[in-house]
Amino acid sequence: MSRSDMRFTRRGFVAGAGATALAAGLAGCASGTTGDEATDLASTAPEPAAYDAAEGTWVPTTCNMCFNNCSIKAHVVDGTVVELTGNPDSPIGSGHICAKGAAGIMQLYDPARITKPLKRTNPKKGFDEDPGWEEISWDEAYDTIVQKFGEAAAKDPKLNMGASMVAGLIGSVWRSLTLGCAFGVSEGTSSDICGAGVHICEFLLTGDGNAMPDYDNVDYLIQFGTQAGTATRHGFNMTADKFARRRAEDGLRLVNFDPHMSAGAEKADLWVPIRPGSDAAAALAMAYVFIHELDLIDRDYLVERTNAPALVDPATQRVLRAEGSNKSLYWDEAANAAKPYDECEKPALEGEYEVDGVKCHTAFSVLKEHIREMTPEWAEDITTVPAATLRQVAEEFGRAARIGETIEIEGKTYRRRGAAVDIFSGLSRHKRSILNVWACLQLNTLIGATNSVGGFIGFATKCHGWADNNPTAGFDLGIWEEDGFIECNSLMIGAPNSFYKIIRERDYTPTTQGLLELQPLSEDGHFVHMAMADPDLYHTTRPRNLFWYACNPIKWWANVEEQVKVYQDMDFIVGVDIYLNDMSYFSDIMLPEACYLERYDVLPQFYMNHRMIGSLDTPWTLAMWQPVVEPKDGAPGFMEIYAEIADRAGANEFFIPAVCGLYRVKEEYMFPTDQKLDVEQFIDAVYKSNIDEEHGLQWFKDNGGVYTYPRKVDEMYIWDAEAPGRIPFYWDFMLEAKEKVEAKVAELDIPWETDDYIPLPEWRPGVEFYADDPAYDIFPVYYTNASNTDTWTVQNAWLNEVNEEDGITYLIEMNTATAAEKGLASGDTVRLTSTPGYTVEGRLVVTEGIHPECVSSVVGTWDAKSKYLTIAQGKGVNLVTLIPGQDPKRMDHIVSAFDQLIRVKVEKVS
Repeated sequence: MSRSDMRFTRRGFVAGAGATALAAGLAGCASGTTGDEATDLASTAPEPAAYDAAEGTWVPTTCNMCFNNCSIKAHVVDGTVVELTGNPDSPIGSGHICAKGAAGIMQLYDPARITKPLKRTNPKKGFDEDPGWEEISWDEAYDTIVQKFGEAAAKDPKLNMGASMVAGLIGSVWRSLTLGCAFGVSEGTSSDICGAGVHICEFLLTGDGNAMPDYDNVDYLIQFGTQAGTATRHGFNMTADKFARRRAEDGLRLVNFDPHMSAGAEKADLWVPIRPGSDAAAALAMAYVFIHELDLIDRDYLVERTNAPALVDPATQRVLRAEGSNKSLYWDEAANAAKPYDECEKPALEGEYEVDGVKCHTAFSVLKEHIREMTPEWAEDITTVPAATLRQVAEEFGRAARIGETIEIEGKTYRRRGAAVDIFSGLSRHKRSILNVWACLQLNTLIGATNSVGGFIGFATKCHGWADNNPTAGFDLGIWEEDGFIECNSLMIGAPNSFYKIIRERDYTPTTQGLLELQPLSEDGHFVHMAMADPDLYHTTRPRNLFWYACNPIKWWANVEEQVKVYQDMDFIVGVDIYLNDMSYFSDIMLPEACYLERYDVLPQFYMNHRMIGSLDTPWTLAMWQPVVEPKDGAPGFMEIYAEIADRAGANEFFIPAVCGLYRVKEEYMFPTDQKLDVEQFIDAVYKSNIDEEHGLQWFKDNGGVYTYPRKVDEMYIWDAEAPGRIPFYWDFMLEAKEKVEAKVAELDIPWETDDYIPLPEWRPGVEFYADDPAYDIFPVYYTNASNTDTWTVQNAWLNEVNEEDGITYLIEMNTATAAEKGLASGDTVRLTSTPGYTVEGRLVVTEGIHPECVSSVVGTWDAKSKYLTIAQGKGVNLVTLIPGQDPKRMDHIVSAFDQLIRVKVEKVS
């Protein structure tokens, strides 16, 4: 049997079983077909178009059915959108549109949308209470918000808090800026969907908090916890096109480690089902094979581009440093002496040396000894992945790495690699988030792939500007001179940042609800959930007012009933959304936002092209986001909403300079602060400031809505042979941070974990990795697919139809053998009970496409309670509600990640 004959899809596994499960009575999921019609392909042929394709106009704009913001075109006939397509004139999507994007038309015309401000008349809040919504004027809505938040701010700005989500990413930034300028709000609550450890490790290793394989040149790719290029991730449409082409034409090999056969695993050459929470062990075992068995490491790279030669004192684990400059010391074999790294002629990578009476080892030697017992056999017990498989993948990866090769591009020499490891949030949603991510990405460093052609690179690490002779949009990397490390630029906005400087100079006294001051390597405020649950323990102020935007805070964190109590306790809650979602049941005022097809946005990809993959053939791209039809009932976009709030709060003198500074508006285009910000004038000023006088808003309207500017080689590949910079191999700064955090929490009597501040990666188990009770033998995991990613998809009529008919999405998947052992079959209704006693129910479908110790479902936060979500109510399974969300033992205290690893028992419901 050939390899192609052995290929299979997840849908093929479960199609028959899923149909059985649906037929067994999944409420609301009947397909509407019977008998032969259900399988007759002719019955699915498209109906004749109800409009003339030659009529009307095609209006360029930007999609917001997920956070990727691909460029699209809307076909508008007589003021009605009749079709959405990709925009072939824009590199952001290159003319492609996914199922979500095509279905955006159903969001625009969804009768469940709200379009006028609403006020609660029932003071009781809960899912079993009717809010008694009453329409009010915009004046009353705005004035009430400004009054309530203003009164609280006068007492203590910390009494006010904001919340938002990545699906409304730029609006989230505006929400934070507006509330800060108008009411001094520094607090915000955010979901676990953030990359947490992912972004931090990628900042440290590439200078960009979003990094990727060099899809143009990589030949062998390992994915841990990601489906990039197949179903999800930043720049999905762009990546999928390039990734598929490279695999078909050049034989790019994909190996996917995932407990569930999601799209990445389904498309892989090799799917490796792995026990959840154990990826770091697999990666460390492969590092063992590289170093101890096959010698597949790039020694020159480790010497020239990392601090692997740094001398480490075994007693303190600290790197030895030069007096005065504090620069790390290497052993110079040419001088037979320890010297500052930038004075070494021939640094030693391995060995033991004596410096001032102290016997020390190089950092590489310390790692080599550190992983000596981390064999594939050791990892097999933890991961359930056979040791032979780990050795096979390690050898294939190392052989594909092209260690020692270089490539000439435009007269400069770069390292050329052929292999890379890619990761994302599947690794990060664990107790040991930063250790998990670090262990996996260390494989790139060992073979010299980090920041190399064909290796692992930042989405947008450097930029010289978006026009000739205008560096306004530019950003670059600094150097931390003590070690020669590259620094980074803040995610999206491209502002200079240095975690090394933060560790060194920060005042660690907490002033925020998220306790970020105690997390010098974090940019995510997820610890706010712990502080809100127990403010006395953490010496914080419990917020009384909440302003949430384009999100569903009641559902996004953990157990819903825990969150219900948090929000019931608040005094005043304002929501901005297009729907009355579950969070609306706890809100006092609801403001409607215009659908994305009815409003403006500006620079949705922001400065670092945050969701747009980098490539020499992918230029810097500014794609217009404009209304294609008039907003229903005049509902405003977020820019108008926040400009109005700032104006009514008397905050224009702070708000306007702040928002102009965020977008780098030049002095000649600055706005007066004695009047409300005008949205169209502001967008015009942003374009002209960052490009030139010619390219204002009108130019975009007249010229297809897309502007491009060539990307330079050194913006894409930051390290030619002469360019400066190293990356951390041995994380000495972790020990400096640990010392400072421990001193501050001891001073303030705040309970805090610091055990994970270690200088080398290792695998450590999450809270429930090992079972205390053998009855709890299953791990629930959730995943996303290309139709249901970071969006309001279940309420969308077209996408709901897809979900209902695929026999998978709204069900709970279980391994076939595991189900048989438990006496379960497709179509059974089952109850999952987690160790704290939280439960969910759903209908089962059995499949080979999942690890035997797991069950799974899509997205993980569905099962809407709101009766106003007329399609979404009760659809899908909310696996996340099984997790206790107020236990600090579940937090990664370094990067504020949240451990979603939970054990459940599975029982059939009669």
